[in-house]
Amino acid sequence: MEIHHLVTMANQIGKFFETSADPDDAVKGIAQHIRNFWDPRMRRQIIAYARENGRELDEPVRKAILMLAAQDAGRPSA
Repeated sequence: MEIHHLVTMANQIGKFFETSADPDDAVKGIAQHIRNFWDPRMRRQIIAYARENGRELDEPVRKAILMLAAQDAGRPSA
């Protein structure tokens, strides 16, 4: 999938969680949504993009994606 499309989708998810009273809860919600509903290949692409620069990602979305990357790094391979 094209990275531009993934960035748009991730930012749309972020907009949904924008209404959360606690910014940390919003970041956690974004990360959980992406973990639950995105194909692993999509997650790998967006994580790589966020690590490279992620300049088109909204800040809470970038934080959520980097949180996913850190969680994945701590998980054993299947």
